[in-house]
Amino acid sequence: MLSPLILIQILWTSLATSSCFVLFALAFALVLKVNRIFNFAQAAVMTTAFYAAYTVVGLASGPGWAGLLAGVAGAVAMSAVLELFGFRALRRRQASSMFVFIFTLIVSELISYVAMLIYGTWPATIFPSLFWPVTLVGTIAVSQWDLMALGGTAVVLAATFAFLRWSRTGQSMTAVADNPDLAEFYGIARDRVFLAAMLLSGLIAGFSMFLYGTRAQVQPGSAIELLLFAVAATIIGGIGNLAGAVVAAFVLAIIQNGSVLFIPSEWQGFLLYAFLFLAIVLFPRGVRLPQRKRLVRRTPAPALGPAES
Repeated sequence: MLSPLILIQILWTSLATSSCFVLFALAFALVLKVNRIFNFAQAAVMTTAFYAAYTVVGLASGPGWAGLLAGVAGAVAMSAVLELFGFRALRRRQASSMFVFIFTLIVSELISYVAMLIYGTWPATIFPSLFWPVTLVGTIAVSQWDLMALGGTAVVLAATFAFLRWSRTGQSMTAVADNPDLAEFYGIARDRVFLAAMLLSGLIAGFSMFLYGTRAQVQPGSAIELLLFAVAATIIGGIGNLAGAVVAAFVLAIIQNGSVLFIPSEWQGFLLYAFLFLAIVLFPRGVRLPQRKRLVRRTPAPALGPAES
């Protein structure tokens, strides 16, 4: 029987690991909400981010902060290329949503094969070692990576939602997401908003992929599997609901990482596809919580006077 200390340790580790998956889901859900695209090309953005950081740190022995900047810059640049030379051209040609979806799949696989040709098929990490200094907090082992991941994720989440809520560009994104034709009628340029959403999504994906690459081994095809997790979280959280996608990703990541208590670790990949299957079949519109019943107070009708009766 597992002791409570082991359960708490696994819960803490799962919480820290979930930070990357939360940001993956946020980046995917943002583009789906604003641009209305199932952007599977986000896997290409994530692959570009990782290998840009790996080139600077793992191959050129540069500092970690330089690798972070390179990863984010690579992700943002790939997102800009996708929007300017891919999605924008497809919109002008009035391509169907299915054609756009196939385009994103082709791009993700293309970048995966390019990375495979350049860097090989061996797993790689951004830093030479995956071991981070550990501090005991009571009886719980807390690594520096845990604190960096959780702190960085909290900052990115707060900054993203504040940007969408308070900035002019963020408000334009919300307007375009609600009604793109009406937003353009009021002078909001949809192409600029779509580009801004792609760039913001790329920034989030680049940062999260840097975090993931400093804790786990990555292969050219790893980003596609990671993206499937984000897709499942986005569907379960409700399409167009960024907060729902974040919460769903957090819950799913905790379940997947905590599953080592009950099933062998090699079955965790099976859980990913099980999540995706259940999300599509059982929750096509997301999980809807039961609404509270509102009590309606009835006001009695006024009594009729002698003249009215």
